[in-house]
Amino acid sequence: MSYQKTTIKKVIEDIDQNKIYLPALQRKFVWNKRQIELLFDSLMRNYPFGTFLFWRLHRKKAENYVFYEFLKEYDERNPYNRRKTGAFLHEEIVGVLDGQQRLSSMYIGLMGTHAEKARYKRVSNPNAYEKMCLYLNLLSLPYEIDEEDNIKINEEQNFEFRFLTEEGARSSVTRKVTGENGTFSEEIPMFWMKVGKVLSWRNEPEFDRIVDDFQKQCRTEAQKEAILQNKRFIKRALDTLHRRMHRDELINYFEVARDDLEDILKIFVRVNSGGTVLSKTDLLFSTIVATWDNGREQIEKLLKKINEKGDGFSFGNEYLMRCCLVLSDGPVVYKVNSFKSENVEKIRNEWPQIAAAIEKTVDLLAEFGFNGSVLSSQNATIIIAYFLYKGGSINKESKEGIQKYLIHALLNGIYGSQQDQLITELRKAFREEVKNDTNGIAYRGRYRDFSFEDVLEIKLPQQKSLAVTEDDIERFLHYKKGLGAFLVLSLLYPQLRYNEVIFHQDHIHPATGFNEEKYREMKIPQDQWQDWYDLRDCVPNLQLMSGRQNSTKNATPFKEWFMQMDESDRTAFSKNNYLPDDVDLDFENFIVFFKQRKEKLRLELRKVLKVQALTAGQLAVLTDWDGHNDEIDEQEYATSGGFSE
Repeated sequence: MSYQKTTIKKVIEDIDQNKIYLPALQRKFVWNKRQIELLFDSLMRNYPFGTFLFWRLHRKKAENYVFYEFLKEYDERNPYNRRKTGAFLHEEIVGVLDGQQRLSSMYIGLMGTHAEKARYKRVSNPNAYEKMCLYLNLLSLPYEIDEEDNIKINEEQNFEFRFLTEEGARSSVTRKVTGENGTFSEEIPMFWMKVGKVLSWRNEPEFDRIVDDFQKQCRTEAQKEAILQNKRFIKRALDTLHRRMHRDELINYFEVARDDLEDILKIFVRVNSGGTVLSKTDLLFSTIVATWDNGREQIEKLLKKINEKGDGFSFGNEYLMRCCLVLSDGPVVYKVNSFKSENVEKIRNEWPQIAAAIEKTVDLLAEFGFNGSVLSSQNATIIIAYFLYKGGSINKESKEGIQKYLIHALLNGIYGSQQDQLITELRKAFREEVKNDTNGIAYRGRYRDFSFEDVLEIKLPQQKSLAVTEDDIERFLHYKKGLGAFLVLSLLYPQLRYNEVIFHQDHIHPATGFNEEKYREMKIPQDQWQDWYDLRDCVPNLQLMSGRQNSTKNATPFKEWFMQMDESDRTAFSKNNYLPDDVDLDFENFIVFFKQRKEKLRLELRKVLKVQALTAGQLAVLTDWDGHNDEIDEQEYATSGGFSE
């Protein structure tokens, strides 16, 4: 079948009359207001509009699949399309496979509203999300007269389309213009016409009458005068807008008529291989929820809920889909064949329990002080969710074991590659086979408690290991302020209530003191300056401190700040923060302080991580440090797989 053409008005009317839908193969609406405004500017300029791909099918076939209605009233707080329920009203319906964002934008611009949070207003403010319609400023048209008295478009200026509230459009009657020197120059009148009005105009509108009506609506004499002076330009703009909507067949579409969703998926992948490409996750997710009633809504609801926990996370559909596969004892590999109908049915039936396990997992992450910027591998948490899903307890011992596993996994970067194999082996160790009621195989949890010692015994693929060596501890102690340092510090400060208080990585000796002027004042030899600077951000000069306490400490010299406490508070602070005994806390003594605190931290990490102590000779070799930091920084860590998914 060849390409066909139709008008924007016809398509918009079909959408509004429930003849055109979005199939489950769709993304959320993602265009912002500015993109919609520029789309209409392009239409006025007759720029290429792109092609569309429509899927036509009989309503009896359509009832086997999941479709969504177009958004008419977009709200940033709930940007999801509503699922089509009930019987279809027409014998045939059309699903939009390619061009969803463009058609959604036109529908909102011509017949709907758009609500985003206003700048400088709190989310809790009910007036922060005002419904806005699309308007065109008829007194700021990019037209000019050429030498032959013809109207032409000034390519340097846009048609001023803008989303405004009804009151905003009515009250925005002038705009202040400044001169070249930045001082006030003049006020220019504005007149905003709601763009959607064009759909109600006849095939041959009387533009003179329409412009006269606009004059009657003016609130100021300046507006009336400007409309009169610019009547020729205004009539041209109205004629162009009307022609683009009513007469020009700008919707150039190809129509397919297939009943098999697999065929449609293949076509969908092919036509979306250019431009803004839908990811594998988008396509798999859409395919899954196509056979799962309310699946999209339930998954997106859970995503919103877990991402708002603690200090915020950034989980996505892929994470939840991987969790679904693993927790339901399905295939671990994330591909289409893993989501066969029987697997999706099992996920659907077990969804409440799966969702509860995932939510409990994220609660633990927040309790441990993790957030979206610190959790460097989301997949490291899947086995935790599996343990909880299979009935594992969340007692004190399990929490300690889970936290140790997670920190070891992230510090050692074991999820940098071969993740499917890794998750498979871990799941195998955490479950055992049992006979079910039909004499088939089912799985139950092997462990009641999450013991890190048991996890250490699991043989992982590709010689991966959760074990930590003395070399690792030395490396950890030279991590600089950032993700890796937080993981190390969280091992050293297990008593902190991360889910209740925001903690900062604070420089014990303030970072502001590490400067040339201070070095000279303390008579530090110049050849040692770099050594001091290299040590400044390392773990032995870092502590976890509440944001409020850190703001009081700020750049105050550490000894001065420390001595402001009474003796009992100093004793407790020294113990909780591993301060070395009998060491002068003056900044001049920083190197001695650093080395001695480093050894206290080493002893604690060795105990926490269950690393055997080295001999005195081995330790001397390990700590014969030349002042140059060979820590894996965040960028290198990511490259090595430590922060990758």
